[in-house]
Amino acid sequence: MVGALARWSVSLAVPHHDPASWPWATFTANLLGCLVLGVLLDAVDSRHEAWLVTHPRRARLARPLLASGVLGGFTTFSTFSVETYGLLSHGQPLAGVAYAVSSAALGVALVLVGRQLGAAVFGPAPVDLAEDEAL
Repeated sequence: MVGALARWSVSLAVPHHDPASWPWATFTANLLGCLVLGVLLDAVDSRHEAWLVTHPRRARLARPLLASGVLGGFTTFSTFSVETYGLLSHGQPLAGVAYAVSSAALGVALVLVGRQLGAAVFGPAPVDLAEDEAL
């Protein structure tokens, strides 16, 4: 619900009424969600063993609650799909393809950036875990 309310507030701040125009609200929400997801994944994944050991219940619940719950409510694949279709079906094929490709490419890139930000904030992986991951 928190994510959905945040997404709704983005829609109010950046209204989108014309299906033939670039859907900035969805584009912004989805990309911001990807960035935050990258940071979140870095914060709660197994690289940070001390946090997982000292807070096992929180660690077990954090990822589904925050990633699937809050960020899943904030980002929206279905609206992205409908808006891409809207661009394509309203005589904007280049914009539709650009929207689809840029959303996917920038989304993946921002997850990677988020992981790097997370590592900068939460510290690098412990040496022994980093070596195990390389195998």
